[in-house]
Amino acid sequence: MSEPTAGLTGPISPITPVNAWGAPLGQARVAASPADFQVTEVLGYRADGEGPHLLVEIEKCGLSTADAMQQLARAWDCPRREMGYAGRKDRQAVTRQWLSVPWPVNAALPETGPIGEGLVVLSVERHRRKLRIGALQGNRFRLTLREASLDPRAVSSRLARVARCGVPNYFGPQRFGRGGRNLSAAVDWLTGGRRPRGRSDRSMQLSALRSEVFNRVLAARVLDGSWNQAIADDLMVLDGRGSLFPASEEPADSLARRMAGLHVHATGPLPGRRADALRLPAALADWEDKQTPCLAAAVDGLTAQGLDAARRALRLSVGELAWAWPAPQTLVITCRLPRGAYATTVLRELVTWSAPE
Repeated sequence: MSEPTAGLTGPISPITPVNAWGAPLGQARVAASPADFQVTEVLGYRADGEGPHLLVEIEKCGLSTADAMQQLARAWDCPRREMGYAGRKDRQAVTRQWLSVPWPVNAALPETGPIGEGLVVLSVERHRRKLRIGALQGNRFRLTLREASLDPRAVSSRLARVARCGVPNYFGPQRFGRGGRNLSAAVDWLTGGRRPRGRSDRSMQLSALRSEVFNRVLAARVLDGSWNQAIADDLMVLDGRGSLFPASEEPADSLARRMAGLHVHATGPLPGRRADALRLPAALADWEDKQTPCLAAAVDGLTAQGLDAARRALRLSVGELAWAWPAPQTLVITCRLPRGAYATTVLRELVTWSAPE
């Protein structure tokens, strides 16, 4: 791996991710309407059929996940704080996701159907426990790109490569807030400035800082060509799982075959306390630290906030990828991504895109 590259440090704002497969092929509009950005959450398990909670599938449009939960809590007269969700979904989209709602065991199930503006309850079943954040397999996406100034042959070639080789697993711009304000607020807070107003703001700011550290390390590895390779000091992760193991523990030829098949990936840092428990080789830890000198003081402050250090795959495997041109300059892309992955990360390897505010 190379030494820190000019342009990856400087002002404390989210970096522009570095593309792996070349410059964008053209321009397009993404999410021109909510129906152009459709997301379906995949839990990977069924409702228990009994218990003091409901597992509720909803479809929302023009609402954040928090808005939808508040609207449902009012309609069903249930405590909002005791509801659960597996993942947040975009406001400017048509999204299907699952919520858990506390419900008396002897009470009749509530009816399905519309609940106010932009919210429909699709199904209701009993469940034993509250949904926890991250308790899902992933999400399916249907993305419609309009005014797409793209050569269909070039698109097919680029997307075939994405399906075969994956893309850098950047956190998307949603992670940092409008204009990067969550990241700026996190750096200010953790270097002695204004504290977050509440638990939600605190969580978003900590996530933004950790995500920026990861994105900067990943960008450096894309630049030097090592993001989709295993080097001797790497900690590897199984695709779609959290199990880590040192690259040095597997024969190089075996590891190379599994890397080529997208079965394992090298990882990057999500900083926090107890980093020693990850047993990261000193040389790799030192190199990763050198990619984010402007964030070092904030990262030092982060370790006191109770989040344990973790690792995230540098590469994203894009499942079930397909595309079609239903009309001139209109491209529809469908795919399945694991939890924590961003569809915008896939799009940036194809087009320069704009979305409505």
